[in-house]
Amino acid sequence: MSRGRVIVVLAVIVAILVPVCVLTWWDPFNLRYQGFLAAASTGLVAVAAAAAAVLAWRRRSIRITAVALGSVGVLFAAGTAWLSAEFSPRPDGDRVASPDGRHELVSVRGVMGPEVRLRRDRGLLSQETVVWYDDGSSPNGLDSGTVVPTFRFVDAHSVEVTADGCSHRSTFNTRTLLLTDRARPFRTSNC
Repeated sequence: MSRGRVIVVLAVIVAILVPVCVLTWWDPFNLRYQGFLAAASTGLVAVAAAAAAVLAWRRRSIRITAVALGSVGVLFAAGTAWLSAEFSPRPDGDRVASPDGRHELVSVRGVMGPEVRLRRDRGLLSQETVVWYDDGSSPNGLDSGTVVPTFRFVDAHSVEVTADGCSHRSTFNTRTLLLTDRARPFRTSNC
């Protein structure tokens, strides 16, 4: 393959990957592995753009700059992927499946404390959103991290989380997992 064709192929790869990169950083679909996907797409854009620049220009200074910028992009992507993996919440073990089996509620240990997350599907393009988290303001004065929530699906479009005697219901979009109602108190006593 000639040098010109390789440059064109790399330019097409960059043109395809840039929108993918922007989409993964924007994350309108609440992707569970958003950090990894954003890092991978950023690293691929950096490598493809640097390779195209090295092949397109013959000046040594431009080639060195392209390799340096590509290396910085790859290091940034690797750091983002590592941080995403390091700070991803670990499941506590409690899981509740929806009646149709398409969604599940999972109790996880988040950065600040316990969280309840809504998940859909499995694999690299699975989705996830936070339904409830312990913000440390429990009505009975318990410290953050000591509240143990119970949760369930009310129907195919809504979930209920009960913590410290307060129940909160949230409805969600079944495709994007965007919450249409944030966790609102179901009972009014001390909530």
